[in-house]
Amino acid sequence: MSLKIVRAFLVVGLTGCGVAELPSDVPNAEPESLASTESPVIVGSVNWSSVTSLSSTSTERTRSKAVGYLSIPAVGSRCTAWLVGTDKVVTNNHCIGSSADAVGAKVSFNYEDGVASTSRIWYDCSVFVKTWTAEDMTVLTCKALNGYLPGQVYGKLTVAPSNAVNSSAMYVIHQNCDYNATPSCVPTKKYSPGSVLNTNWSSNELSYNADTLGGSSGSPVLAGASAANAHYVIGLHHVGVGSNYSSTAYNTGVEASAIKARLAEVGL
Repeated sequence: MSLKIVRAFLVVGLTGCGVAELPSDVPNAEPESLASTESPVIVGSVNWSSVTSLSSTSTERTRSKAVGYLSIPAVGSRCTAWLVGTDKVVTNNHCIGSSADAVGAKVSFNYEDGVASTSRIWYDCSVFVKTWTAEDMTVLTCKALNGYLPGQVYGKLTVAPSNAVNSSAMYVIHQNCDYNATPSCVPTKKYSPGSVLNTNWSSNELSYNADTLGGSSGSPVLAGASAANAHYVIGLHHVGVGSNYSSTAYNTGVEASAIKARLAEVGL
């Protein structure tokens, strides 16, 4: 079977809007209309792990705190978002592509294993800043909660000053679970390690073999501990190529240089 490009966007049923009403945990099955065209991929067998299994003193764990579950009630979907400033988050354009899509958007940065649904903290991130279709990228502003902006609580990620190199270590932090195997699973925060496959996969894009699934859209791709620019953002995850659980499948994201150029347009 020839490989196909597929979007990393999972539509799941969410209800309500506003920070007081929490998104429900529902089976993460894609509608039939999207199943064949909009899903990133698990490469081979699943090798991601919960971020809570990382050493509490590791840089990977520290970086993971700036990544969160993005609820998008205006379009009934979820994605992943990450802090690039004290009040700014980045996600994909195909997750939120307009100010209308951003209405009611909220992010939880403690949507992790071991945290009860009633203990998740939700920030109103419904202020639309700008979107870029070519880079599949959107920036939102989050409001303070209890007097603190999310970046003051969870920190922020920094985009690498240069693009990654082939075969270098990398990892993705994202909100997901293997709903193909367990439809009722909860999309808590995951750490997916891998390596960069091709920094010239297409214009401004790199490919890698870290596992993702629909709902991982908008995740940061970070350089591994042994790579240049270790733990800096080297990509914005958004597209999978191939079929789930295939050893020839891979995922792709927008490269650091393109991300930095767009962030500079909004003063970041």
